Amino acid sequence: MTCMCVNGVTTCSEVRCVSPCVDFIMMSGECCPVCADCTFEGRVYSPGDSFHPANDPCQICTCEMMQDGNQYLKCYRKQCPSLVDCPKSKILFPGPDSCCPVCAQPLTNCTSTLIGNEMLAQDDPCFTCQCKDLTWTCLEQTCPVLSCPHDEQFTPPDSCCPVCKECVIEGKNRRVASGTSWKDSHDDCVTCTCNLGHIECSIEECPPAVCANWQAQVKLPGKCCNECQDSRESCLYQGTMYHSDEQWEVDECTSCTCVSGDVHCRSERCPPLTCAADEMPAVIPGLCCPHCLSSPATCITFGDPHYRTFDGRMFHFQGTCTYILAMDCKGEDFR
Repeated sequence: MTCMCVNGVTTCSEVRCVSPCVDFIMMSGECCPVCADCTFEGRVYSPGDSFHPANDPCQICTCEMMQDGNQYLKCYRKQCPSLVDCPKSKILFPGPDSCCPVCAQPLTNCTSTLIGNEMLAQDDPCFTCQCKDLTWTCLEQTCPVLSCPHDEQFTPPDSCCPVCKECVIEGKNRRVASGTSWKDSHDDCVTCTCNLGHIECSIEECPPAVCANWQAQVKLPGKCCNECQDSRESCLYQGTMYHSDEQWEVDECTSCTCVSGDVHCRSERCPPLTCAADEMPAVIPGLCCPHCLSSPATCITFGDPHYRTFDGRMFHFQGTCTYILAMDCKGEDFR
């Protein structure tokens, strides 16, 4: 974070590093990496020399002498002061030889009557300015990390941060619309919400459960906190008696628990599955949700000597040896 004061306006934002060299190093006390020497595009610079890479007036590189006695090239993106309450019609945007916009009229001073007031900088919606100690202090907003692909992100008008219409749940190949909430599949205490492409999760805190002597603390399926239940009652399910707190599986997708005489069952929800053109969805024994497997294929031999392989390719081959037409490559169950 770096701050600058221009005409009574303090602007603070994260340092934006520029690394125009291939051979760069990190040094103690420096925010950005530095180039290992003061050479850029074949030209050698002396300590104190500055230049703009790619003729970009917003990028500045300076050759500096460090404490170790060596010369290094430090590059960063120039920070522009915030134009507090400058009307958009009065903002003069920079030309090819300048970096920062300017205001064509004087800005409002931070007087005692404005102390505590807060407003957005008109030239950059990422800055929020507050009148404090007779100085406008402008801080840059940090944008959250989005879960959606970069090509699906967009920035609404007069907004700072990009957003998305959906969130992508990592590892599940699942998309949810903004505003949707769900529980974590591995922890019933974690609830997540999709907020314009950013996934926000919270953890539920459980109060201590104080149970009577004939009760026991029981965690119900789909709930986070333990509850007090009568531990003496059993459950009858499809002709089988189960003790309280006993769990059993009905099938690959459904498991049940006996909770003080009541049967609570929970079924796993399978995410949408999209298979490739040469694949088909199939249920593997012992697993609940279908997976993509290679589609069935046939190989044939006919005439003399014609062969069509599993992938549909044709071969014409004649030989005098003994050949294997097809075999199991893994278990070698047949040939």
